[in-house]
Order: sequence, then structure tokens, then C-alpha cells
Amino acid sequence: MFQKKMISIFFNLMLLCLGTTGNTGCSREPLARETAAPVEKPKTDTAEPFRIGIYVAPGREYTLDRHYEAIRDAHVNLIQDISMQYTAAEKTAMLVMAARYGIGMVVADARINGTDAAIREMIAEYKNYEATLGYYIKDEPTVSELADAAVRYQKVLSASPGAIAHVNLFPSYATGALGPIQYERDYVEKWIQMAGPKNLGYLSFDNYPFMEKDSLREDHYYHDLDVIRRMGLKYRVKTSAYLQSIGSSVGLRRPNAHELQYSAFTNLAYGIKLPVWFTYWTPGGGTEQFTQAIVDEKGNKTDLYEPFKAINAAMKNLGPCLLRLDAVQVFHTGVHIPAGTVRPSEDFVLQCSDKQASLIVTEFKERDSGNLYIMVVNKSLTETKELAFTLPRGKSVAEVAKTTGKEIKKTLTGGKLADRFEAGEGRLYRIY
Repeated sequence: MFQKKMISIFFNLMLLCLGTTGNTGCSREPLARETAAPVEKPKTDTAEPFRIGIYVAPGREYTLDRHYEAIRDAHVNLIQDISMQYTAAEKTAMLVMAARYGIGMVVADARINGTDAAIREMIAEYKNYEATLGYYIKDEPTVSELADAAVRYQKVLSASPGAIAHVNLFPSYATGALGPIQYERDYVEKWIQMAGPKNLGYLSFDNYPFMEKDSLREDHYYHDLDVIRRMGLKYRVKTSAYLQSIGSSVGLRRPNAHELQYSAFTNLAYGIKLPVWFTYWTPGGGTEQFTQAIVDEKGNKTDLYEPFKAINAAMKNLGPCLLRLDAVQVFHTGVHIPAGTVRPSEDFVLQCSDKQASLIVTEFKERDSGNLYIMVVNKSLTETKELAFTLPRGKSVAEVAKTTGKEIKKTLTGGKLADRFEAGEGRLYRIY
């Protein structure tokens, strides 16, 4: 997929437009000038929070309180920056603004592609700002570009231990860029081994299912999620994925509110620990045409903002529990299941009474205690489902509430768990 590359080109073109003297074709709001000194990061170790990200940072002319406040209010706590053209002063203004609203940033700077000295200089420029979480290295490297990305990855970590060094992989269906390779072995696993499993903050990839004419790229979508899930478990690396929140002229449709929910919960069901929305801000001006995203080109909220906010709130509340869990098995149910997926066995601990219901059922294990959790996701994009599940005699169930993150014991009727699932909705249960 080339969407993010086209957005980068767009923002670079916007820079030329904004910087041209006397150009009246590009109006903008005044850039907020911040002169506050960077804030030293606390030295004490704290538990890593569950992060919900957006791609990309608001443009430099939108470094304004109201835009960052809207991002925070939507329960987003990470911005992935991509522009290589903004000045260091413009970047630091963004970092100061992000910190004001409790948002971290992965910073992009052209010096990442320079010498060792340039990379060290770049990191020294930003590392003491409170919002700085890491540095952008490469989006969607080809197989031949993995080695260079790995070298720069190591250089970033050498200069800034603990930083997020951001490299994002292609999906398997990007055959025009990857060629005829074995995706899991020759690309994903190769990247992990080159970067070093102990060094990887996240194994990140993008994977967009909502295609034009209401079609769903289902087989590739779940194939790739499972590759990333298994590789993350094999190498003990947290996983990250981009969630589609926009349509484009390359064959993607604009998701609705239920489809945003589907994106969120299908990714969580496959063990994704850092969901990042593509995109929050609506791009414009490039050769690729985009639909409106969560906010429009000027940062005005669209009809997707409130559902986006609610879905993020649910993920935020489930997140601390999910960070402790490993997705050890993922099953699909229904009349037809995607190629390469499997159904739960007849003796699986949770059995849906409606065998035609199209669901994901994930077995999670808590890393330290071994406690059993099950996530159930309604894969329907249109229908709310009233579902009942049977459990072995003597078992009890608690749900991790999406409103609070606390466990609430569920009442079983006749040994069955009954619950209501909106289209695309998931629920997380502990079985004990």
C-alpha cells in the first residue's frame, strides 16, 4: 500500500506552497510560536501505558491548542509524525503543544537518513522534550531496504536507549513492492532478525480491509494479522497495526462507525498492542484522492469523530489488561470462515449456541498468572447480535468492562452466558 507515501508527498508540497512569498492560493492560520524550554523526562521507571496512535501530526499551520485538545479528548496519546521537511523549530513547537495535552510523538526528521553524526545531532535536538517517544525511520521498506532500516534502527537505539524506533512493514498483498516472496519468512521474520528481537519496540504493519463497492479484503486481512500475531509471540515482541479510517482513490472506501469498531476489535483480538489510525487528519492536494477522515483538511470534526472517540475510550479501558495478555489461539465461526483460519474445537471452553454467527473467538493467556481470557468479536458490519455461550460446568465469567476496565462478574442462566454485540463490537471475558 502506498497511501502513507502519498500523504508524505502531499505534506511536502504543502510546505512549498506555504513557504512561497506572496502565494495567495494557500491560506492558513498563524503558526503558534512556543518558546518554552524542553522538559526533562522523569528518571523513575513506570509501567508502559496502552497507547492509541494517529497518523499523522497536524500540519505546522495547525499547531494550535484546539486541534491538540480534540486529539486528547478522543483518547489518543500518540502522534506518528512523518514530515521530513519541517524545521527543527516547527517540530519542537509540535512537541511542546503535544506535551501540553499529554500526547507523545514519534518525530520525523530528514537527518535520520544522514551520517552517524547527523542522527546523533537529530536525537540531541529532541530527546529532552517531554512528548518525544521516538523517531521515524522508514515506512514500508522493500525487502532490499530492510538492511539499511535495521542499521538506522540500531543507531537510534544506541543514541537514545528505550526510544521507539519506528519502522512499519507492508502487508502481504503489496506484491508490486515486495515481489514474489514468502511474506512471513522472507519479509516479516527477516526484519525481526535484522533489527534484533530484543531491540524491537513494536512489530508494525499496515493492512486495510474496506474496499470499494462494499467489498472486504478478508482473507489477506486475517492472514496478515495472524502472521504478525505469531511472529510477535515467537520473538516476544509487541505488535502494532494501522486501523483504516479513510477511503481513497486506490480502491478503499470510507468506513462507517461500525466498520471503525470492526477495525479496532479485530486487531485487538489478534493481540495488537498499539493500534494506530490511518488517518486522523484528512490529506488533500496529492494525486491520490482521499475521503474525509476523522477530521477534515482544516481539523474540523466529521461525523466519524464521536464514534472514533467512543471506540478509543473502550480500547483505552481494555488496554491495561490486554497488555498483560498473549493471543495464543484465534478462531473464527460462522457459515464461511476466511481462508487459512480455523474453527474452535468442540471441547473449547466457550461455545456459541448460534453456529451461524460470524465471530472471532480468541483465547488469551495472562503472561504471569496463566489466567484465561476470551475475546469475542461480532464480525458482522451491519447486524447487532444477541448471543448465548455455553461453558463447562462449574466455570464462572467476568467481563472486563469497556467503560471502566474493571472486571464485572456475569450472571449465567442455565450455565449460559448471554450478551449483546453491536456490529463490529468485541467483548473481553475472564473465565475462572
